[in-house]
Amino acid sequence: MMGPRSIWHRGVAAVVIFWMIAAAAAITAHRFIPEATWIMVHTFTLGVVTNALLIWTNHFAVAVLRSRPESRRGEAATLALLNAGIITLGVGMIAGSDGVTGAGSLVIGAAILTHILRLWGRLRSALPARFEVAVHAYLWAAVLFLPGILLGYLLSLDSWSPEASVGIRGAHVALNVLAWVGIPIVGTLLTLWPTILRAKLAPGAEIAAKRHLPLLVGAALVAAIGGLLIPLTPLGGIVAGLGYLAFAGVAVFMLAPLAGTTWRMAGGSFAALSVAAGVLWLLATVVTIGLRLLVENPLAVIGNLGPVVLPLLGGGVAQVVLGALSYLLPVVVGGGPKHVRVRTVRADAGSPWRIIVLNASLILYVLSEASLVLVLTSLAALAAALGTVWCLIWAILPVREKHLENAPPPLTDREGNVTPVSPQRGPILMSVGAVALLVIAAVAADPASSGVVRAPAGSQVAAAPVDATGEVTEVAMDMVDMRYIPDLVTVPAGNRLEVTLTNSDGQSHDLVLENGFSSGRIAPNETVVLDLGVIDQSLDGWCSIAGHRQMGMVFTIEVEGGEGSGSDAGGDSHAGGDSHAGGDERPEPTFDLMGEMDDSRHQDPALEPLDRDEPTEHRLTFTVSEMEKEVAPGLTQNLWLFNETMPGPTLHGRVGDTFVITLVNDGSMGHSIDFHAGALAPDRPMRTIEPGEELTYTFTAERAGVWMYHCSTAPMSLHIANGMYGAVVIEPDDLPEVDHQFLMVHGESYYGPEGDVADSAKIAEGDHDTAHYNGYPNQYVQHPLEVKVGERVRFWVLDAGPNIATSFHIVGGQFDTLWKEGDYLLGPESETGGAQALGLLPAEGGFVELVFPEAGNYTLVNHIMSEAERGAKGVIHVTDD
Repeated sequence: MMGPRSIWHRGVAAVVIFWMIAAAAAITAHRFIPEATWIMVHTFTLGVVTNALLIWTNHFAVAVLRSRPESRRGEAATLALLNAGIITLGVGMIAGSDGVTGAGSLVIGAAILTHILRLWGRLRSALPARFEVAVHAYLWAAVLFLPGILLGYLLSLDSWSPEASVGIRGAHVALNVLAWVGIPIVGTLLTLWPTILRAKLAPGAEIAAKRHLPLLVGAALVAAIGGLLIPLTPLGGIVAGLGYLAFAGVAVFMLAPLAGTTWRMAGGSFAALSVAAGVLWLLATVVTIGLRLLVENPLAVIGNLGPVVLPLLGGGVAQVVLGALSYLLPVVVGGGPKHVRVRTVRADAGSPWRIIVLNASLILYVLSEASLVLVLTSLAALAAALGTVWCLIWAILPVREKHLENAPPPLTDREGNVTPVSPQRGPILMSVGAVALLVIAAVAADPASSGVVRAPAGSQVAAAPVDATGEVTEVAMDMVDMRYIPDLVTVPAGNRLEVTLTNSDGQSHDLVLENGFSSGRIAPNETVVLDLGVIDQSLDGWCSIAGHRQMGMVFTIEVEGGEGSGSDAGGDSHAGGDSHAGGDERPEPTFDLMGEMDDSRHQDPALEPLDRDEPTEHRLTFTVSEMEKEVAPGLTQNLWLFNETMPGPTLHGRVGDTFVITLVNDGSMGHSIDFHAGALAPDRPMRTIEPGEELTYTFTAERAGVWMYHCSTAPMSLHIANGMYGAVVIEPDDLPEVDHQFLMVHGESYYGPEGDVADSAKIAEGDHDTAHYNGYPNQYVQHPLEVKVGERVRFWVLDAGPNIATSFHIVGGQFDTLWKEGDYLLGPESETGGAQALGLLPAEGGFVELVFPEAGNYTLVNHIMSEAERGAKGVIHVTDD
């Protein structure tokens, strides 16, 4: 017979296990779920973790304070309120309803407030108790969780700027992860960890906990305040980072007295190993976030927490929860000592497999960049976690008499010593081997993405005609992050295919098929229904907008039951290749580097001096256009330009100047702009705008330099190579006057056929046709620069790339001043030092100065000589005064 205690704990365990299964289902089917990222994260953090925290912090509060348990009805009502709020919140997020989302948040807050009042009442009515500090930890965690819930609701609203959203997210994560989850874990481990290990509590643990708990709470608050400050001041990232690091440090101090018992590990039980691994992952991830906030752009760190979600929640929180439940459930469900031992054996079943597969997979997930390795390791970690969920279910199932007959002996002898357990070398080695085979299989299945070999090109196979079936296959597809989702559709031969295609990306896309079908441009947030006709052969499709196919925006229709296929699914269209619809071999462009240039393409490199000292505001309009221009003698290309020039207009100012740029897109596709001279969150000012749209980009030049600007719409390399780049010259303070200043922007071109855009495949391979200064090869050979003997000349140089470096050199000249990336490498004060070249990688800039000693023709070159021979050179004609 089951007693009320056993029935209660089985029931609440079922609630937690239900949410575990729901979280696993959300992760598995995330591609087909609206608001998938939010659902995956919050099904776990709210469904699994928050339910577990309410259940077990209340349980431990009763045990630690030795208070009388209250009626289960009140606790059940609180849990019912919590779960009603979680479900309501999820519905609101999926439906996009602020009202429903707010109602769900309010209900969750009410459940947490009830929990706070319960804990506070127990503390006030209880006599002083050992480890009362754990209950204080639970109380503080719940109190800090309330503003975390409010911030979560505010974050769901669409009215915030990207910068404000990052600040709210930073505080929300700190309060919900560090305070609500981290503080209870540390508080509970003070008593639970020695119990799991069946060891005596280390002396001094309670004193250390009481001393450090206020610091732990304070560190979480500092991290949250710093998160809110991130959009407002550079100090915000420092404050938040120090908060995270302080939290990890204080947690280590609080848990340090437990280290002496850790080595026993209770014979290697799953509970002990899982909790220990979880704590290590949790601390390591918190430290990682803290360090990144200190050394990287905090807006980018908080704005992209994706890389740390799996280590933090899967490696840290999940392993602590699963390990703790693996110990607690057999004990609290009970039934007698033998029952507990049988349930514990069930909870420990296959522990080497589960521990090693989960943690090894997480380590490989963190270290790898290969897409298929990431997918398979994350699925392996999920499978290991689900294995533990099954063991928990098995542990709370009834124990029959036949099971009791085979109950294991007690883990401790009469003196309390843990019975030694021999290491399970076989399962350990097999687990490690299984993970290794998983990675080998991933690399073998997709060697191209793993960086081993390039995907082979496919071949065309003739298809036999099939009879129309009269049936329709309907498919819903999405376009997001330069991908079609799903990117493979299987259609019975002879069926008509109807596709409902939605563009959820930030720029326009289309869908073309190799049989000539084209959807036309589909704007962001637009949905179209496409009738692709009767499908009698397998077909490849792609986005025909330049460069998108190269980025992996490809699609396959696979025939089921046909006798042939139009192309192999592993063929060239999937490897990226040419961005031109049809995939035929494109004719090579022809041009003559020694021919006469179109003089309208000549760009004067002279940079006029600044004549003021006070900071000023510059207001300019950059209009995007797509137009044919000569790019080399005898060759025209369809360039994408800012204000019809390549490079675009030069911005010139001093430190402290403000630039207000209005970007107008008069092109036929999405474009954007990124100014390296401004330091700010890129989400809004650098977003892609569609044809006919405009945006205003404001930045203040805080540092001197020769800064690049360029279109940041994917694929960025193509937009840069096709003309969308330019320079911002911000002069350092007290820059001496010179007689002449010239700006030389180095770039390279990857020509497509006559009148076409740049060739994406050439860009990917680095196979450029010409190199040049200011957009046209050899233009300063035909139009030399004019200076006089004895005049001081300053050359500002920027390497715009997108791929090739430059080594700026003047044949016959020596530089007496060299300034690169914000500082002098050779200053004006040097009397005997000299420099021969200014070496720059793409997006680096600087300037050099020299005085020409005598009349003559001096050649400026990229001293990577093959680049000079491709057109990166010019002539300086020096005459006597």
